[in-house]
Formats: sequence, C-alpha cells, structure tokens
Amino acid sequence: MITSSLVRLTAIAILLAHSIALAVTQADSIPKGQIVDRIEASNDSSQSYALYLPSNYTPNRKWPILYAFDPGARGRVPVERFKEAAEKYGWIVIGSNNSRNGPWNVVVNAWNAMLTDAHQRFAIDDERTYATGLSGGARAAVRIAVGCKCLAGVIANGAGFPTDLAPTPEMHFVFFGAAGVDDFNYPELKNLQEPLTKAGIINRFQAFDGRHEWPPISVATAAVEWMELQAIKAGKRPRDDGFVSTMWQQLLTEARALEEAKKYYEAYQLYLDMAESFKGLRDVVEIETKVNQLGDSREVKAAIREEQEEIRKQRELERRLNSLLAGRDGGASVNESEESFDSANVLPKILNDLRKQSKAAEDSPQRRVARRVLEGLFVGLMEQGIGLLQTEKKYSEAIKPLKLAAEVNPDRAGPFFYLAWAYAANRDKKKSLQSLNTAVEKGFSDAAMITTTKAFDSLRNDPEYQQIMARLTKQ
Repeated sequence: MITSSLVRLTAIAILLAHSIALAVTQADSIPKGQIVDRIEASNDSSQSYALYLPSNYTPNRKWPILYAFDPGARGRVPVERFKEAAEKYGWIVIGSNNSRNGPWNVVVNAWNAMLTDAHQRFAIDDERTYATGLSGGARAAVRIAVGCKCLAGVIANGAGFPTDLAPTPEMHFVFFGAAGVDDFNYPELKNLQEPLTKAGIINRFQAFDGRHEWPPISVATAAVEWMELQAIKAGKRPRDDGFVSTMWQQLLTEARALEEAKKYYEAYQLYLDMAESFKGLRDVVEIETKVNQLGDSREVKAAIREEQEEIRKQRELERRLNSLLAGRDGGASVNESEESFDSANVLPKILNDLRKQSKAAEDSPQRRVARRVLEGLFVGLMEQGIGLLQTEKKYSEAIKPLKLAAEVNPDRAGPFFYLAWAYAANRDKKKSLQSLNTAVEKGFSDAAMITTTKAFDSLRNDPEYQQIMARLTKQ
C-alpha cells in the first residue's frame, strides 16, 4: 500500500527544500550539458543519483524535472536515454543509484533523497515534476505518483501499475506507457489503456522494436514531447503554436509514411494518438476521419485479432510452463505425479522449441510470443532467486529458482554467478566453484562483483578460485 509516511515525507521534503537559501546556488559547480554519474545527496551521502543538467540551465527560472528509477540501481542508464530530449526541451533528469527492485522502503528513501536534494540544488517547477522507470521502477513511479500527488506525469516502461493498485478518477497525472514488442509485459501495458481511459487518466502507449528494456532515445524523446503537449493543454506551460505545429507535422509525416509502407495498424494507432493528443490545440477532424476509415479496414481489424491471439498464446504458454516448473521444483515423485513426469519430459522440449523460435531472423507473431514467454520466465525466476539470496538470506531456497533460470536460458551467465553465491553462502564449496567457473565461461566479467561479495571469502585461498579469477582478469 501507499504509506502515509511517504506522503508526509515528500511534503516535508518539499517544504524544507524551499526554505533553504542555497536552493538556486548549489548547481554552480555542477557541469552542464553532460551526464554526471554521481551526485551525493547533501543530507545523506549513502544516496546518490546520475544527473543531466541542460547546457542553458540558469537558476533564474524554474525547470521541469524527471526522476528516474532503474530496477538495478543504474542511474546513468535512464539519464542517457532522456538526455537528448532534456537538452532540447529544458528538462533536468536525475536517475537514482540506489532505487532497485526489492523492498519498498529502498525506493521511498531514494525518492525522498532525490526530491530533497534536487530542490536544494536546482530551481524546480513543482507543477512539472515527472517520474519514469523500467519494470519494477515503472511501478515505483506510479506508486509515488499516487502517494505523493505531486507528479504531473509518469513515463512507465516495461510495466504499468503495481498489482495492488488500479487506475481511478482520483489520480491526476498523465500516463505514457512504452514497451518493446518482445517484452513479456507488452500485454499488460497494451491492455492498461482501457482502464486508464475509463478512469479519465490521459494516456498514450507506444511500442518499439525491443525486449524488456529502457526505450530507445527516439521513444524517450517522444514521451517528453507528449508531456510537453499535455503541459500546454493543462496550462502548465505557455501555449506555443510553433511547437504544436512542428509536432503535428512531424507525427503526420510519420503516420503517412507508415500508411505508404502498408503498416496500416501502426498508422492507425499513430493517427488515433494524434487525434487525442492535439484535440483542443488545433482542428483534428481530418485525422479523426482517417482513424475511422482505418479502424474499419480489413487490414487493421486483422492486425487487432492477431495481436489478441499473440497475447492469448503467451498467457497459455506461461500457465503451462509455470505448472511444469512447479513439478520440477520438488513435487511428488515421478511415479506418482503427472506434473513431475511432464516436467521431466515435456518441459525441456517446450523450452528448446521456444529458444529456436526466439532466434528466428525475421519478426513474427511466433517469435514475439517465444521471446516474451522465455524472458518473462527467466526474469521472474531470477528475481525470486536473487530476492531469496540477498534480501531474505534464504540461501538453500534461492538455489532452486536460480537453477531453473539457468535451465530456461542456459546461455546467460547471471544465473550461474548467483548460484555460485548461493552455494558459497550455503557452504557448498565444490558447487560454488563449479558455478562460478561456468559463469565466467559464459561471459561473466565483473571481477569487482566477485571480490566484494563476502560469501566468496571462504574460497579466496582455493587454487581453483584463484585460477578462475586469473582467467577472468585476462579477458
């Protein structure tokens, strides 16, 4: 749930920040027009964030700000994606180096630290405060928007609302969702449009060629431009007819190009977005007519049915695989359990077939479904295993989901590294070394991660461990 402490903390943070006389002078020593990887929060040196300050930043006026939450505490990554738009439209972007998927209090602490520090250092337009995130970071951004009631908009990538929240008319932020066509959460964001609209929450969804990842710069820029349009419509930014006209022509050119390429469904979606985004800013009757024409076309209706069938197949496969994995994960004996028998015999075949389909050279509904299912299964198992390992300290229990993750995607090094960690913490030296060796063979290259993980302390003097590290440092 949204805790009252979050609301109190954010309110207090804003009040304190505005009372500090140095609020507009502390940015003088920070480089402008380039990414700064680490800015330590003035009131808490354990909290830091990556920053992009526009090259023309001045404390003489207030600036929109975008707070970013990466699921792996990689603050620089979202800042890199939004830097171009931030420079063009005059936004400050900061990405937490602390917030990650996991306990909610970690996100709250990161949010409050960034919020307080940003107001102490920079001239912030409180009417134009935004948040963005990927995966669990997107859900965190939504939860913050609901809890603090201080955000103008959310840019949610690769995930939507937290599972315990649903759109309601009391939510007064606009919502831009983005997902790769191969993202396992694509159906979630696609299907979120209807409840958002019913709740009266202005929203847009944009797909891109990709998986479960931060969107490309072009989509990040489109999200900021859409937020700029919404700010004009809401009276939070002065009307700029030149900007409105430029954006209209840009999107109209893109939509017509999609039509000419016979990508009618994509063109239909863009025309529909234009009709909704520009209504109240200029005449959209011609575009609304185009939306109706394309919406009634055979091609668009077929594309909608195909997309719905993709989602149905994805959900069906996910249910089947979860059932089989439950059988693999210590059910009854093979002689007594049909699930266990299927898990031992059917599961490897399904996974192998999906891996082959996912590696197809050309995009297709089959490839999309295979990639979504495999990646969703892999990410879910990894999150479960890492949570048990790092947060709950249940080392023996962490081994099971990590082994299953390695089975789902045997080419990835990550499961083997965390297996090595779990085995070491569980005092199984032999299996830890085997898993660590496999991780390095499959491309694990973060020597610092190994040397700083205390669970491996018991292995430091072992000749096999030393050989692995020597091989790693030579890569």
